[in-house]
Amino acid sequence: MQSGPTEGYPLQGTRAQVMLERGMKAAQAAGRSQRQVAAELGHRSSVVLSHMTLGRVPVPIDNAERIATALGLDPKAFLLAVLEQRHPDIDFKSLFNISYSSAATVGRLEAIAGCSLDDLPAETRAMLEDVVGARSPRRRWLALPEIATTELIRELRPEGLTADDRQTIEKALRRS
Repeated sequence: MQSGPTEGYPLQGTRAQVMLERGMKAAQAAGRSQRQVAAELGHRSSVVLSHMTLGRVPVPIDNAERIATALGLDPKAFLLAVLEQRHPDIDFKSLFNISYSSAATVGRLEAIAGCSLDDLPAETRAMLEDVVGARSPRRRWLALPEIATTELIRELRPEGLTADDRQTIEKALRRS
């Protein structure tokens, strides 16, 4: 799954789209086709459900609970996600004093991974545990823009930076 919306799919990456996609994948893994789920929801064609799942069109608020129930999603969490999708300018979390459950967070991570967190390789699960347990994550993990600089330093100084290197870099950065 891509991060953020792409042309023609403006709602891709919203919580509602991610949850719906996760629910559809689970339904398909259980042997239900998208066409079957669409029929269960009263749609003549699966195209509308496909467009909602991909983030091309919004999930209708009035059908959110029915869709959630049909796909085994938490109906209240899905309805909230649909409201956020429809009205991104409203902070529903603060408005209703809601905190997202850990199940929603796990569901989002599983949607990103494309599988259950338990099905990830042991090395990946260990990394996730490190990330979650970090008290100062910026000290341990790089942001995407920092990767190129770090790779350059590793290439030019495979043995690591000396104290002189650090001073030179610090002076150069303070000047800019």
